[in-house]
Amino acid sequence: MNQHVTSMPDKWEYPWYAAWDLAFHTVALSTVDTDLAKGQLDLMLQEFFIHPTGQMPAYEWNFSDVNPPVHAWATIFLYRTEQALKGKGDLGFLERSFAKLMLNFAVHPAAEDRFGKNLFECGFLGLDNIGVFDRSAALPTGGHLEQADGTAWVSMFCQNMAEIAVEVAARDPFYEDMAVKFVDHFLWIARAMNQTGPGGMWENIHRPRSGPSAAAASGTICGQ
Repeated sequence: MNQHVTSMPDKWEYPWYAAWDLAFHTVALSTVDTDLAKGQLDLMLQEFFIHPTGQMPAYEWNFSDVNPPVHAWATIFLYRTEQALKGKGDLGFLERSFAKLMLNFAVHPAAEDRFGKNLFECGFLGLDNIGVFDRSAALPTGGHLEQADGTAWVSMFCQNMAEIAVEVAARDPFYEDMAVKFVDHFLWIARAMNQTGPGGMWENIHRPRSGPSAAAASGTICGQ
């Protein structure tokens, strides 16, 4: 594990290299030892883990795969947990995490949104929900997937980053602009997901049928 100890347990091997699983584990760990939990999240954002592009290593069989961006969520969760347990959160932890998560955020629009439509074609997503085909690989018949879950993950990333920015802005007004940036990005994604046609997540499919129900059948909305 890059010659560092992680708290990621697994019944097959220990430690198990899975960055986004680790983020979930730190949430549980924070109720026992918040400093250790924060240290684990810090570790994945260190220069010897994170790629110069900002991408975090995914898992040991494919470091470059795209996984759900949950580290910002875990960061603000740990901050709130520490606030509840100790009466005060660690703003320094939020601030240093935010700077590196900004780099990580840039990976998703740059690598996954081919046409700049704020829809995302991410890789291995969800709680190990293996589909009919591998979403990290090319489709067997060609084409691309614009995934509702991939797009939703990035919208949550925007919300988490906006919340972190608002919290740190109480000490440094510079972060006010950052909060606005992520709110804007969230709204762009929401617009793309709610839009029909080539620029959105959905398209109108017309299936004419004979009989009185033909009119009701036209205009059905379904995923791309």
